[in-house]
Amino acid sequence: MSADGPTIDRAVRPDAAMGDRELAALRRLGFGVAYRMLGSVSEAEDVAQEALLRLTRQEGPIDEPAAWVTTVVTRLSINVLRSARARRESYVGPWLPEPLVEDPAPGPASRAELADSLSLALLVLLERLTPVERAAYLLREVFAYEYAQIADIIEQTEVNSRQLVTRARKHLEANRPRFDADEAARDALLERFLAAAEEGDLEALEELLAEDAVLYADSGGKAMAPQEPLFGAAVIARFMVATGQMRSPSDDVESRRVRVNGQPGRLLRGPREPQYGDDERLAAAKALAGLQSGDVDAKQLDTLMQDARDAGGGGSPRAVAQEQTEVRVWSVLTVDVVEGRIQTVRIVRNPDKLGHL
Repeated sequence: MSADGPTIDRAVRPDAAMGDRELAALRRLGFGVAYRMLGSVSEAEDVAQEALLRLTRQEGPIDEPAAWVTTVVTRLSINVLRSARARRESYVGPWLPEPLVEDPAPGPASRAELADSLSLALLVLLERLTPVERAAYLLREVFAYEYAQIADIIEQTEVNSRQLVTRARKHLEANRPRFDADEAARDALLERFLAAAEEGDLEALEELLAEDAVLYADSGGKAMAPQEPLFGAAVIARFMVATGQMRSPSDDVESRRVRVNGQPGRLLRGPREPQYGDDERLAAAKALAGLQSGDVDAKQLDTLMQDARDAGGGGSPRAVAQEQTEVRVWSVLTVDVVEGRIQTVRIVRNPDKLGHL
């Protein structure tokens, strides 16, 4: 799914009903704004749809439908963010946006700018901003709106809008994501990284990772995953070897290379995983704690994680059979590559964030 559509023709006659192509383009525009604001595919789709419904109900002429949709989507997104703030603060483990996944294909160099503004790295950083700061920053830095236009959209003075953008830049500038520009080299590095994990090659993995690399796994407490970030090449390598060797009992798992928010990534799909309870999560947490302390190696972690999966007894034969016939996306992994090494690994495991794939 693409987060941006073609530029809307400003010469659309305001007194004529818009055609399907124009409405589809406006929907893509609205989704692109809302997704960057919210980091949620489902919420962005709802906001974009609501904006289009409001547009089609307008009785008077609208000179610039694209600007109108951007305004409505931005204001709706601010309201959604405000209501979601408490929910995100109580989120179990690291929070990552819902991923946008595309099949890998060669694209123009200009796509790098698009990928940067959609990257999981930037969307996570934007969580540090207030909803209005986030809106002002995105409208200025991504969509190139003038300050007077931003002020109108977010219902602030022009002076306040400038201050909001300046404040947002200061919050973000120290940690603004950087990516190696060579797309082919990034893809090749990911291939080597995943192959080394499958082969259990710890030394190769550590060579591919930056020394201060970090891994974030978003499970929302609903799937097996570390509930704290993993720091350092050695720890991440051991974790990747252990998880790379895990498979479902039927081994019926599809691994597919994809682009995740413009960055190289992998999608895993297989039989539906069982629901995990407190016993399983506690056992998994103890196993991961041992990995981080160095008391557990990759092979031992594999065994301990399997024991954690079995801690709940496996459920009834009928339930297990039903789970194995349902194919779901297990995880989406993406990496940030900086100076020829993998700096950050992000894995989305929360099934609620993968249902749209």
